[in-house]
Amino acid sequence: MSEIQTSNESVSQNTKEKSGSKFWAWLLAALLLVLAAFFVWDKIKSNKKYANLETEHQQTAGEFLKYKSEHESMEANYSDLQRRYDALNSQIGGSQSEISTLKKRLADQDSVVKALRALKNDVAKALDKFSSDELKIQEKDGKLYLLLMDKLLFKSASADIEARGQSAIKKIAKELAKNPDFGILVEGHTDNQPIKNSQYKDNWDLSTARATTVVRFLSENGLPQKRLTAAGRGEFSPISTNATEAGRAQNRRTEIILTPNFVSDSKALAK
Repeated sequence: MSEIQTSNESVSQNTKEKSGSKFWAWLLAALLLVLAAFFVWDKIKSNKKYANLETEHQQTAGEFLKYKSEHESMEANYSDLQRRYDALNSQIGGSQSEISTLKKRLADQDSVVKALRALKNDVAKALDKFSSDELKIQEKDGKLYLLLMDKLLFKSASADIEARGQSAIKKIAKELAKNPDFGILVEGHTDNQPIKNSQYKDNWDLSTARATTVVRFLSENGLPQKRLTAAGRGEFSPISTNATEAGRAQNRRTEIILTPNFVSDSKALAK
C-alpha cells in the first residue's frame, strides 16, 4: 500500500512537472507571438509612415517646382517691366525736352505777336492821315507788311519819292527807330507793263531802283544801314490781276517788311 501511494505521488509529480513545462512553453510561444505581432505592427506603421513621408516629399517637390516656375515667371515679368520702364522713362525724358522746346517756342511766338501788334498799332496811328488806297498795313506769317502804293510814292517809271511819300516814310522811320529788334526789308514791285524810258532797262531794274531809293531815305532819317535790305522783285510777285488797271495799280507798290530778329528759333514762326 505504501509502495502504491509512493508510485502515485511520483506519477502526480511527473504530471505536474509536465504541466509546468507545457505552461512555460505556451507562455514563451505567446510572448514570441506577441513580439512577432508587435514587430509586424511596427513594420506596418513604419511602412505607412514612410509612404506618408514619400507622399509629402512628392507634394513638397511638386510645390517647389511650381513655386520655382512662378518665381522664374515673376523674374521674367520684372525684367520685362524694367525694360518697359526704362523705355518709357527715356521717352518721358525726350518728351520733357520737346515740351520745354515747345514752351520756349510758344513764349517766343507770344513775344513776337505782342511786339508785332504793338508796332502795328504805333505805325497805324502815325499813318492815320493816309488813305487805304495809298498804303496798307498787314500782319502775316509772324511779320508786319507795310504796302506803299505808287500813287503815294512814285510817278510812272520814276524812282524819285514824291513829297507825300517822303512824309509817310519819315513817320515810318521814326516808329522803326523806337523798335530796334526788327529787321527791315524793302521790296520794289511793278505791274507787267513794259517800261517806256531809257533810264531803266526793264521793270526789274525799276523795282530795284525804287527799293534802293526807299532804303537810302530810311537811312537818312535815322535808321542804321545794317538793319536795311533792298530787293527788286519786278513784275514777278503780283498781289492782283494785271488784266485790269485797278489790279495793276495794286501790283505797283513798295513793301516794307518788318521781321522780328529776337526769336531763338525762326522756324517757330512758320508753324
